Order: sequence, then C-alpha cells, then structure tokens
Amino acid sequence: MKLAEFIKYKYVDAKYAFTLKKEGRKPFTEYGMTLYAGRQGGGKTMSLVKRANELRDEYTGLFIASNFGYEFEDFSLNSFKDILKVVELAQLRDSIGVLVLWDEIQNDVDSFSKTPIEILRFITQQRKQGVKILATSQVFTRVSKAIREQTYEVVECKTLAGRWTFNRYYDADEYELYFDNPDKRKERLSCKKRDNFIQTDFLRGCYDSYLVIQTLNEKVKQEDKKQVIAIGVEV
Repeated sequence: MKLAEFIKYKYVDAKYAFTLKKEGRKPFTEYGMTLYAGRQGGGKTMSLVKRANELRDEYTGLFIASNFGYEFEDFSLNSFKDILKVVELAQLRDSIGVLVLWDEIQNDVDSFSKTPIEILRFITQQRKQGVKILATSQVFTRVSKAIREQTYEVVECKTLAGRWTFNRYYDADEYELYFDNPDKRKERLSCKKRDNFIQTDFLRGCYDSYLVIQTLNEKVKQEDKKQVIAIGVEV
C-alpha cells in the first residue's frame, strides 16, 4: 500500500517538474538560511549578491525580495516583518519559489532581542513554503539565537585588495558548537567547501550601497528615539 502511494506521489512530482520544464522553468529546491559573516569590507554582501545572481539564473520565475536595493528584486523589504508578505505575493505571481535577501540581519534580530513569533514561524516553515533566505552579519553570534538555530550554513568571507573574495562554507550547527565550546576551539574547524571570485563592476552594480547606508542611519535614529523615550519614562 505504501509502495503504491509512494509511486503515485513521485508521479505527481515528476509531472509537475515536467510541466515546469516545458515552460522553461525548474522546481525550486533551495530552502533554509545561509548566513554570510565577516568584517566590514570582507565581501559579505558581494558574496550574497553573487549567490543571488546564480539562483536567479538557475530558477526562472523566482520571486526575490531584498532590504538593500538588489537590482533584480521584485519586492523591497523595509522591515523584517515585511518578509511575511512575500509568500503571498509570490503565489499571486505564480512564482516557483521565494528568495529573501537580508543585509546586516543582526540590526533587526540581534542576540539581545526577542524574535517575534510570526517571524520564527515563517523561518521554520521555509521548506514548506519554498523559501530560501540569504543574510549577512558581521558576527554570527550577534544574530538572535532563535534565528541562528534555523541557519543551515555559515559562510566566512574575506577579501584581498578590495576585489578578490574568498569564502569558506561551514555547517551552522558545527560552527556554533565550535564557538560556544572553549574546548572545541583547540581543534581546527573543518569547512565543507571553499571558493573565491573577483568582484566585478557588474557585481558591484547589482545593489544600492547608498540605500544600505541610508537604512543603517535610519535604524540608528530609531534606536536613539527609543533610548530618549525610555529615559523620559524613567525620569
């Protein structure tokens, strides 16, 4: 009985894949969060953009949302809660999947803040909803623990002379365990793979660097207002 049911649904999957292929598309099989970490100028955003371009080229009909003016975005994210809208918008467009690009994620869900339950629900259901998240943070552990627990992969980024970027890929669970356990630090953390690329002018032109700075400035102003209000309440 189970074998017959298995064959039935594999046929359904194959039929769906064949339909997409006829349309010049392929099923979106990516899911989970990949987090790019590194110092300022280390190539985090460039590495994220490079991967976003690869996924966009591979999967025709992919719905893309970003918070930093990615050139090929379908939707602009102004706050982290905006990601709750993207699945519905993607479905309205009959998109094959959703790619969320979030630069400097620690500014929105840092390790000291409580992550909203609806955001956690969205992130934990990425696979079911056909969502892949690419994010950056200067330090992995500055991101909310609840978000780190949903991260599949950590990519360390370093750039030579502003152009040549080198990446090392790690399993997120092993990466966090390594830094949380002092005894583990005596050992060498092994990476899954490595790659490198040159930051071309085209790649650099794929996002609005001024928008990134503007967004950070706005967040600083908002935090300053919160602190002023908090001081006023205490007084």
